[in-house]
Amino acid sequence: MRAETGDGRPNVICVAGRRVVHVLAEMDVRTTLLGDPTPLDLACVVDLPLDVDLGDWAATEALLRGLHDARPFGGVVNVYDAHLPLAGYLAARLGVAGPAMSAAMNCDSKLRMRLALAGGGVPVPAHHLVGDPDEAQAAASRLDYPVLVKKVTGARGKGTRVCRGPEEVAAAVVALRTEDHPDLLVEEYIDGPEYAVQTVTAGGVTDVAGILAQHTAPGARPLEIGYDHPSGLGPEKEAELGAFVAEALRVLGLENGVAHTQVRLGPEGPVVVNVSLRPPGGRLCEVTEAVSGVDLVRAAVEVTLGRPVTRRSPVARYVMYRCLTFDQAGAVEYDPRALAEVGEAPAPVVSMDVEPGQTVFPVDHAEGGVYGRVVVYADDETRLVPAYQDAVGRLRPRVGDSST
Repeated sequence: MRAETGDGRPNVICVAGRRVVHVLAEMDVRTTLLGDPTPLDLACVVDLPLDVDLGDWAATEALLRGLHDARPFGGVVNVYDAHLPLAGYLAARLGVAGPAMSAAMNCDSKLRMRLALAGGGVPVPAHHLVGDPDEAQAAASRLDYPVLVKKVTGARGKGTRVCRGPEEVAAAVVALRTEDHPDLLVEEYIDGPEYAVQTVTAGGVTDVAGILAQHTAPGARPLEIGYDHPSGLGPEKEAELGAFVAEALRVLGLENGVAHTQVRLGPEGPVVVNVSLRPPGGRLCEVTEAVSGVDLVRAAVEVTLGRPVTRRSPVARYVMYRCLTFDQAGAVEYDPRALAEVGEAPAPVVSMDVEPGQTVFPVDHAEGGVYGRVVVYADDETRLVPAYQDAVGRLRPRVGDSST
């Protein structure tokens, strides 16, 4: 990236974000932050906070074009799925580095993603676009059960249901279909282990930063509830999986950026489940950095700037990452003294997203989900489970009777 300010600092647009704002500040990058609105604490960190309607692309472009003419931007940085198309649009319209528009649009829609990948010879689940329960049940009967019913855009795991019969398919359509999401996908369920592959692509060349074995909830909502490193595949199989993901990203049009790709190994080989052109959520960035030395948020900025990706020495060989969920509704209780969010790997992480006394719901409930995370590191695999049990034992998460 050539565009710099008068003091030699690179000049970029950041489409929302939190940690990325602090990374940009650490890298001494002049940052114009787009927010809707911009949080006050982040407005104090960046050089120019702008409150804009992120849904009005033309108005946002017009505002930035005036700034670009006076002090050229060199790139657009984005780390959120919701704003990926806007980031690609702004980069294309301003003629600066950022997400390729084709890749941004391909990854914004699960249908478009599957069509692009299948057209490029990359295996994806068999699927049908449907608009009502009858169409969904007919599609499911052609695929055979179980099937997945999912929203075409957004929602991540919360917009997906595993269905084992026609009644469940109809109920899933009723639950997921909205005015904003009138069409849904009915999709083949790939029976096999799932892996999360973290990558960095620069100049069209993709490097794998980490591969984790991924665990999903067993019920109707397949939320991601855990990860393990190493993946258990072994070096040769990991290399094959990495090459498979690199080809998928090439077909989708990714030239520069980081990606979080989910792959299932089915009876006939690997199948792409989803691709997110952003750093992974939860604690996966910390885990990836611990085992590979690559900070994916920093890497996302570096590839936009055209800089080499910073690689530090790994600090852990084994990781056990588990999300905290509950099997009943009620008021959550735990010991806050056990929380351990501050610190760097290989120190354990114990975090909660809810305060004691708040109401939680089971995974399969429409409002249920992940309420906390426990991540433990070790150089000896045999120490992982005891370390995890110790952390959970000290936290003592539990749900009281919701009627009290």
